[in-house]
Amino acid sequence: SFGTEGTDGPGNSTFGIIILIISLLCDALVPNIQKRIMTDGLSAAALMVNTNAVGFSVLLLVMTLSGMLTATVTAAIERPELLIYLFSVGICLGMAVLAYTRLIQSSGPVIAVATATLRKVVTVLLSYVLFPKPLLPIHAFSGLLVLAGVFLSTFLNKR
Repeated sequence: SFGTEGTDGPGNSTFGIIILIISLLCDALVPNIQKRIMTDGLSAAALMVNTNAVGFSVLLLVMTLSGMLTATVTAAIERPELLIYLFSVGICLGMAVLAYTRLIQSSGPVIAVATATLRKVVTVLLSYVLFPKPLLPIHAFSGLLVLAGVFLSTFLNKR
């Protein structure tokens, strides 16, 4: 199965690369679209609320159609602390999204994407420090490519 820890193979690599490409495309498109919307007069907070409302609606529809909604409600009834955890995560994510949206509004999409990418790189590096695991040459090479891409993008956009 995809994403199984310790499983290396061409299927996992291909799936990972496809997901990474989709993520990169979204990282490039979304902040630019958000900046354009905010230029038309919508505040960062209003954009965040509208975006999350659409995301919630899609998630609710998918969970209802797949039957996962019933299982989720049952789990929440059996373990009420899940609601506290979900609420806490929701508050933290909401603050993070609002900060990111305001960064897009104040500094532009290029700086926001560069900041978000560097944050992800630091998170990966911290995971290797806090939870030791083998660091293969391909991991280091991939990290250097990401950093080179961020710096190249930032440099080219400042010219």
